[in-house]
Amino acid sequence: MLRRRTPEPPADGSTIEGPAERAGDAWRHLIATSTLRRGGNQLLVMDGPGRNAGIAAVWPMSQVLAAALDLERLAPSSTGSGPVADLADTVELYRRGDGYAPYPAAGERYFDDNAWLGLDFVQAHRQEHGDDPDSVWLHKAKRTFELVASGQDPDGGIRWVEGGGSRNTCATAPGIELALRLHLLTGAERFRAFADRSDSWLWATLFRAEGLFADHVDPHGRVDDTVWAYNQGTPVGADVLWFRVTGDRAYVDRAVRLAGAALDFFAAEDRLWGQPPAFVAILFRNLLTLHAVEAQPRVVAELDRYLERVWREARDPRSGRFVAGGIGHYDDGGTLDHAALVQLFALQAFEREWLADVS
Repeated sequence: MLRRRTPEPPADGSTIEGPAERAGDAWRHLIATSTLRRGGNQLLVMDGPGRNAGIAAVWPMSQVLAAALDLERLAPSSTGSGPVADLADTVELYRRGDGYAPYPAAGERYFDDNAWLGLDFVQAHRQEHGDDPDSVWLHKAKRTFELVASGQDPDGGIRWVEGGGSRNTCATAPGIELALRLHLLTGAERFRAFADRSDSWLWATLFRAEGLFADHVDPHGRVDDTVWAYNQGTPVGADVLWFRVTGDRAYVDRAVRLAGAALDFFAAEDRLWGQPPAFVAILFRNLLTLHAVEAQPRVVAELDRYLERVWREARDPRSGRFVAGGIGHYDDGGTLDHAALVQLFALQAFEREWLADVS
């Protein structure tokens, strides 16, 4: 049975609910306000609360699926039918070829969107099928990787979108993670070779002198130095996977340095609070995989601090949505950021030994 971690209560002695209960509460509000059923029992994910919202793009869809997987890990279904099964059917509405379009049958495919989905599929495979080499989820992950791989330039960087020229941390680093997870699952060397090319390019091109990752480089070689939280998390997660592949502690040391630099940067000037929760979730999801390998008390403390503030300042008690207190948001927030916070509350509940495969 999964053991749950309970953070220390606030210094003022007030009572708090456990993170697993907060995750469940946030999920119920997400389902109540941002989903609907169509055509029998098909679950559609909408782009925000209210029935007038349009269907969500595949990027929020990937984070709703991640949230459902994390909740399933906290409380496994005895029947095998639940939101993960529903969403497995729904995500196929977005399929085009080997990958997934931003909307059902519409738009140029984004390589980062497909990397996030591929990582979801790997997590679903591990949770539901263990080492079964023929699972549907593993097949989905390998097929989606082919689309991600098609976005790799000869120098190793992964482009953001089909037809676009910029090569981005947000596509390259999760592409490395997906490739390494598939290498660990299958032993196929082509996944490792792909990850190695991308990793060399990423650290040579987008790693800043200040110890953090820039956002992207455009087709003319101009680097956008904007620092986003998720772009610091995924290289940490990739280094944890490199350590698992190679056994080389240098990867752990590099991940520890990047994690520390990221926490220092986002602790200053209240920067973490201003980041979209979707970016914060990806940051901490990956930092927690480092914590699973080598204890990182600061990561746990910062996550607890952030989520306590989310619950107390950002949550609207009437709607259950996290929109108050000046918290950051991606575009207009909505489904994407709410799903990310479901993930974070669920991840907060996991014991350290259960975190190694949740990236």
